[in-house]
Order: sequence, then C-alpha cells, then structure tokens
Amino acid sequence: MGVIATRRPWVPLSERDRREVKAALELILGSPMFSGSRRYPALLRYVVEKTLSGESEDLKERTLGIEVFHRTADYDTNADPVVRFSAGEVRRRLAQYYQETGSQTSIEISLPTGTYIPQFSREESEENSSAHGPQRAAAVSGGFSGEQLPSSAQLDALPRNESKPSRGSLRKSFLLGVFAGMCIIGVATLNWWLFPHESSQASVKSPISELWGPILARPDEVLIAAGRTHFGDEGGPEPRDATIEQHILRPEARISFPAVKAITEVAGFLETQHRQFRIREATLLSLQDMHGLPVVLVSGYNNIWTVRLLRKFRFHLEQTGSLHYIVDEQHPDRRDFVVDFNTPYLQETTDYAIVGRFYDDTTNGPVIVIAGIGSNGSEAAGEFMVSPESLKTLARSSPDGTLNKNFVAVLKVEVIGGNTGAATIVASQFW
Repeated sequence: MGVIATRRPWVPLSERDRREVKAALELILGSPMFSGSRRYPALLRYVVEKTLSGESEDLKERTLGIEVFHRTADYDTNADPVVRFSAGEVRRRLAQYYQETGSQTSIEISLPTGTYIPQFSREESEENSSAHGPQRAAAVSGGFSGEQLPSSAQLDALPRNESKPSRGSLRKSFLLGVFAGMCIIGVATLNWWLFPHESSQASVKSPISELWGPILARPDEVLIAAGRTHFGDEGGPEPRDATIEQHILRPEARISFPAVKAITEVAGFLETQHRQFRIREATLLSLQDMHGLPVVLVSGYNNIWTVRLLRKFRFHLEQTGSLHYIVDEQHPDRRDFVVDFNTPYLQETTDYAIVGRFYDDTTNGPVIVIAGIGSNGSEAAGEFMVSPESLKTLARSSPDGTLNKNFVAVLKVEVIGGNTGAATIVASQFW
C-alpha cells in the first residue's frame, strides 16, 4: 500500500519538536525573501520563539512594537502601525517562500491574518502516523518518562501475559467495554446539548472564507485593478521621445504608498490561498479585460471602475468642488461621510471608505471593492478586508450573521498626523 502524505496542523510539544521548528525557521530566515531585511526576520523569529516557549499570550501589537521595534511603552499604535505593516509583509514573504522554494522540511510556519501567533503544520504519512500511535500512547500513559519516544526494542522488552484469558475475564472485559462505550456516548451527547457550537464549528465557514469564497472559487486568476494618484489629462499626452526620467516624473506614473499597502494586503492574502493574480492599472483596463474574471478594485476616485460599478448601489462616491463624499441614497441630502480636500494634510482627522463584495452583471463576475475617499481610507479598507476580527464585526451587522450575501459598507477611518488609524463600520447594506 502506498504512502499518502498529508499536511495537518501540528503543535510542537517536545524539545525535539521545538528543535525541528527552529531548524525550519533558520531555513526561512536564510532565504532571499528574508535575508536582505532586518525588520521582517526579527518579527518572525520573535513570534516563533515566544510561541515555542509557551508565551504566545504576550504576542500583542504594543508588546511587539516595544520588544521588536524598540518603540516606547506609550507609543501610539494607530499613528505608528509598524507592527501591522511588518506582519503583513512577513505573511507575503512566507507565502512567496513556500511558493518558490517549496517546503524544505516537513514543517511549515505560517502567520495567519489577524493574529501575531504563528501556526505550524507538518507533513505526515498515514503509515508514519499509525506506526507512531502506540509509542505516543505509551509515553502519554506514563509507561516511559521524558520526551524520548520508546523504541521497538523497548516495546518488545515490556512484560507480557502469554496465558490464555479465562471465560470469566472475557465476559468482564466485554461488560466493561460496553459500559465504557455507553459512558463515551453519554458524555458526547451531553457535550452536544451543552456546547452545540463546538460540534458544528468545523462545518461553519469563517467570515473571511465567506467573503472571499466567490473570488477563490473561480478557476481564473484574480485581477487586481489599481487606481493611480493622477489620471487627468491636464498635462497632455506624453511625448513619444520622453526620456526615462521624464516618464517616471510624470504625475500619472505615481501611486500613493497607502494604496500600495492596500494592494499588498490583498496580494499577500491571495498568496496564502495559493491563488494566481495579476495587478493592472484601472485606466488601462477595458470591460472586456475584466469580463468573467474575479476582480478586486483598489482605490476610490482615481479608479474609474470603482466609481462606475458602485454608482448603482446605495453607497457610492461623488464630488462637489473640493468636497469628496460617499452618498447614501436613503439620505441623499446629507453629507455624513465627507472629506474636504482643501484641508491641510497634517490636520486631517477622519477619512472614509467603501468596502463591498457583490456579483456584477457588467463584468459578469464577483467583485470586491476597497475604496477610500483618500489614500488613508484605501489603506485601512485593504487591511479590513483581510482581517478575520474586522470581518466578524461586519458579519454581525448582516441580517443572517454571515457574509454570504452581496454587500457594501462604509468605514470611518481615524487619521493621526497623516497616518492611518483604526477603522469602524458606520453603515452597511446587504442583499
């Protein structure tokens, strides 16, 4: 019978297990994805070693900022999101490492989105699992002390009772087995009644799976359509003899750093799902280019497809002079979600964003929208749409408590000194 290799979640318990994880970690940190950086290897090493030492409860954003990035104890995590950004980059590089090099050991290390606690998985064969079963059972039951599993010779050396069991002992064993089975069934039934959510938890999809499911279910590569900072034609067309320097310095060649971070969040998540994607500039895409594909639209006013596809929904983007705002068609005269672009940059305190997931008849496919009024809004929306905790909050506002339906929602984003802060849901619609 052949050996079937499967990868399962795994918890390193013994010192040998921990040594194997550390060996896998060193291979990762020595790869080109990590060796050229200081920040990302430091974060990954810290969270892995803390978890191996049983201190994963300390892996909070502020603690990591202080211990890994040497921030002061009272630093503002919203004004300085170094931990969140670095964790996103670690996730992206881990995905790239396993995609390009494969796992060089039986152990894989991952950093799930929305947490700073790493998870481990191990490739095992069915034969290896069954062979180790009796050994592990003996170690757990106290037959052997220490962390070294018993060898086959040690197992053979155990005393055995070679005599044939009597009929009375067989009857007693049978009755004890029946009694034990009834106890197990009784406990399982009691657990089912007392904690029904535990028994059904495996069959219930998480909000992040519900949100991205229609995108990931398509066999096609995912198209990320990104807006650019400047898309007007005030400067006229680029001269055919433009130099490389002239081309780079043209306004339409620029893209904001927060928008890049939003794209990185999406791309990193897709890599963890082993999905192919490509990034295209929205202004260069035709409807035919998007037809039938799963599409992720990043950025708001500077993404022509975001503006166009949102226009038919309750929440969409509009502009009057320097006022850029999100219209709520149920209250069209109100300006609850507005940003005045004449506000000095460092005095801005609030941005807004639209996030959504819906099937669009125009593109004939599922669409995800990550669209801030300003760049801070787009950055926060990108992080929001791959954060399990944020999506749990969004799911609670849904009529059925899930993200299986089409939806658009409005986020309010705190801005401090030009830096992106926390995002909260202020309005939503599901259908």
